[in-house]
Amino acid sequence: MRRILSIILALTMVFGMTLAFASCGNNTKTDISGAKSLADLAGTKISAQSGTFHEEARNQIANVKGELYNEFDDMLVALRSGAIDGYIAEEPTALSVCYKDKTLDYIHLKNNDTGFTATDADVAIAIGCKKGSALVAQINTVLATISTDQRNTLMDQIVRANAGETITEFAVSNSAPASTTGTLKVAMECAYDPYNWTQKDDSNGAVPIYSEGSEDLYANGYDVQIAKYVANALGLKLEIYAVKWESLIAGVDAGTYDAIVAGMSPTADRAKEIDFTDIYYTSNLVVIYKK
Repeated sequence: MRRILSIILALTMVFGMTLAFASCGNNTKTDISGAKSLADLAGTKISAQSGTFHEEARNQIANVKGELYNEFDDMLVALRSGAIDGYIAEEPTALSVCYKDKTLDYIHLKNNDTGFTATDADVAIAIGCKKGSALVAQINTVLATISTDQRNTLMDQIVRANAGETITEFAVSNSAPASTTGTLKVAMECAYDPYNWTQKDDSNGAVPIYSEGSEDLYANGYDVQIAKYVANALGLKLEIYAVKWESLIAGVDAGTYDAIVAGMSPTADRAKEIDFTDIYYTSNLVVIYKK
């Protein structure tokens, strides 16, 4: 009888621990799929990338919870595990993530009185050049030839290319010049899809990365195709360099690179350090969540 009681007690402890662990799991996740405004997100666990205007946008949510992360990939892991209810990103990021993972979706909160407060510069993307660079006017002439429909179609194609689909011809494309008059050295992270990423071949129009240690690696993405279009139109050879985000502006200032094409927003603070071209893409902020 004593042995039976001991077994019962042991089983009780095991099941008790199992239930305790279960109660500490992902059951606290909040369903935010029906959110129509920032007020609907009050008190939820919404994350953002630290040190960005996404973090500032997150702080507009009342009583917001959830940790900040340095990398988007870390937020994606946290979202899938139920550690957070959602995270703030730009719409192209959401398009790419949700296209590849059908268990995810996003809330499209426009930048207005019910959505995030963001300036036009915050949600715009432009090319950065050294102060006083003649390239700005030259690039603007090329960007003016790209219609809004072409820009939007290109983003759709880039999202599909990032998911492994084959694209025969991009909406924004032109022929390489028979001969070049110089080189356009472009800096980007090569790690921020769908704007730019690294791959191991030249499929879907990818171009070689010229950074030391990047032999046999290629860059692709929205930024890459825009950079290629600009370089071809200006009769220049395109060279892509993989550069950490925090070193992009310094690299252009030093003359190491001619331009930054890296999903960069032309904010007032950045405009104090470099000159920006006209905008080549505009996006709203969204909240990615698990269905």
